[in-house]
Amino acid sequence: MKHLLTELMAGNTLSQQQAEEAFELIMTGQASQPQIAALLTLLQFRGPTVDELTGAARIMRRHVVPVVVPPGLRVIDTCGTGGDHGGTFNISTAAALVAAAAGRPLGVAVAKHGNRSVTSSSGSSQVLECLGVTLTVPPETLTRCLDVAGICFCFAPNHHPAMKHAMPVRQALGFRTVFNILGPLTNPAGATRQVVGVFAPELAETIAHVLARLGTEHAMVVHGQGLDELTTWGMSHITIVRHGEVETCSWPASSLDLAPGNLQALKADSPGDSARIVREVLAGVPGPARDIVALNAAAALVVADIAPDLAHGFHLAAQAIDQGHARDTLDQLIALTAGA
Repeated sequence: MKHLLTELMAGNTLSQQQAEEAFELIMTGQASQPQIAALLTLLQFRGPTVDELTGAARIMRRHVVPVVVPPGLRVIDTCGTGGDHGGTFNISTAAALVAAAAGRPLGVAVAKHGNRSVTSSSGSSQVLECLGVTLTVPPETLTRCLDVAGICFCFAPNHHPAMKHAMPVRQALGFRTVFNILGPLTNPAGATRQVVGVFAPELAETIAHVLARLGTEHAMVVHGQGLDELTTWGMSHITIVRHGEVETCSWPASSLDLAPGNLQALKADSPGDSARIVREVLAGVPGPARDIVALNAAAALVVADIAPDLAHGFHLAAQAIDQGHARDTLDQLIALTAGA
């Protein structure tokens, strides 16, 4: 690791092969805690390159505990980077439940990858725990969840045991690191269709090119108005990955004829508060929270190739909410993980 840190200290970037070497040392416990801290800090200060992220993601994928996908199912993920410091409820987690409800009858399921939050009040795992979902279950239970409920939650510590060597450093540093970016790139079910929210728009094309190198079929890397989500107000930044091609555009929320949302209406100060809002959304309570969840679920349905565009996806997502299917999906997920 010393020679790799020397390269970074000299202002050089790592090749994909060097990044693989560095993260293999981390994943196998051969790097010391100070070395891990130095690597993470240097990469974060400069910003990781496509080569560095691709190499790191390949190593994390190599060490993952996988989830078997039932035959005939197309799997998507809505895992974002987090780290936007927006203080919102767990939008992408709620969107995953809605997308699963709309997608399962059409052969699509959601393998939601997530963890406890390092930088916000509520990570995806914390809100799901508050909703009654059991996080630590065997991989075969997750396969059944995909088959029956159309969704499973891949709790990162269960699938990335090699991350135990880096976790104390991440917690001690307290700021987002390259691992916030690597989470969405290392889905345990091998999802090749994703909506990836990013905390900064300048990251979008970098992550999109990494996804293209990793064999992603269809993805949207999104950032809207300071959030790692599509927003129902202003312009959202979208970078599309499809069969190796990368294209960026701006998307105006006004194209969906929604009442403009605002950040304050989406705030949650704890996992319990976030869970309350998610339940309200799934119960069909109208308002800004429901609208932004349906919009981000729409993006998931687009990358699943169920919906041709966000407008059609929004209609399918709204139907899944209003007909009670999204609430039923959560109830099924709770039941399937209970006592597993």
